[in-house]
Amino acid sequence: MKKMYVGMGAAIEKDGKFLILKRADSKDFAPGAWEIITGRLEEEESPREGILREILEETGIKAEIVMPIETGFFYRGGKKFPMVFISYWCRHLSGDVTLCWEHSMFRWVSIDQILKEKTMEHFHSMFEKILKLKEYLPSEIIL
Repeated sequence: MKKMYVGMGAAIEKDGKFLILKRADSKDFAPGAWEIITGRLEEEESPREGILREILEETGIKAEIVMPIETGFFYRGGKKFPMVFISYWCRHLSGDVTLCWEHSMFRWVSIDQILKEKTMEHFHSMFEKILKLKEYLPSEIIL
């Protein structure tokens, strides 16, 4: 039986803008592409624990989960790495972004800017869902 990986992503919002990070040129997968925070679940870790750990490790900021946005399946790097993916809408709580070795730049941008960014196409459906949710959720949830 093949090993299945669990990947997670976080769309972190602060003051109506979302954090995007540029993958370091040394990364084996999509070097130089813009992305959200992503990572893999570690053993005996819940997805919620995992994504909050990844946020802290990759940026040094503290965040909270607003809600899960979508789940999916894909192969990373061909058929070698089957991966289930869970994406979360998160809210920045505290701290300034401090980049780790995985990223070379960061920006806080609007969803409209994200939807125009070609290297972020695989995240577009996630941000389109967040836009839709913002139309219907009470403001105290999305502040």
